[in-house]
Amino acid sequence: MVWRDVLRKGDRLYGFYMRFEMIVSAVLLFFVSIIILYSLIVLATTLFKEFTGADHIIESTALKDTFGLILSVLILIEFNHSIALAMRRHSGVLQVRVIVVIAIIVIARKLILLDYGATSLPTLLGLGGLALALGALYWLLSDIERRHLASGLPDN
Repeated sequence: MVWRDVLRKGDRLYGFYMRFEMIVSAVLLFFVSIIILYSLIVLATTLFKEFTGADHIIESTALKDTFGLILSVLILIEFNHSIALAMRRHSGVLQVRVIVVIAIIVIARKLILLDYGATSLPTLLGLGGLALALGALYWLLSDIERRHLASGLPDN
């Protein structure tokens, strides 16, 4: 028996695996939701401290920290949304394109919060190359999806 035949659609083992995948996805959804709630509490306490005068939001480090927390919450929400969408569509845990989008958002967060004065040139070139490669990969994946939709072929 070949391994690709083991998880053939309609097979009993395939149904078991799909249920297992849904359970794992639901657990991940729950844990990421808890992390989002925790991050929101941290963000709220940070904003409260900054507005009450313990920290000054005008200082660049305090502003970067607050903005970094906001971007982290947005990244977590996007990740959670992608898990929920995959569960709703029964299309697997995550699609490659969604993972690439999340990676692009994470790199953008890093680039926004980076202290360019203290960062070496090789690090900047590496982050730039990574952002360029991820952008090209996203474009290629979108182009493949666009061609599939235009030709009327079903998704795998």
